[in-house]
Amino acid sequence: MPRAVLKNGLIYPLEPLPPEWADGKEVQFEEASQPAQDSADIDEWYRELEAMVAQNDPKDWERVEEALRRADEKAKAQMPRDMGLSEW
Repeated sequence: MPRAVLKNGLIYPLEPLPPEWADGKEVQFEEASQPAQDSADIDEWYRELEAMVAQNDPKDWERVEEALRRADEKAKAQMPRDMGLSEW
């Protein structure tokens, strides 16, 4: 059963809902035995995450994009061979 929190009178899911649940589906809720993590804890975690990301080397993303570009080119060149077609 998906977990959710009650905030300002509305229920917010904490994880994806099952795909078979459509709008208007009736569901039942019961109080959890353990309280959900405090939003202040989540906010602190997010601030820490942002501080770590700010320390990243900007060139790292350029290297990732270059590696993805090369992999894409290689896959595009390989696809016709895999399909038994002549080179483009």
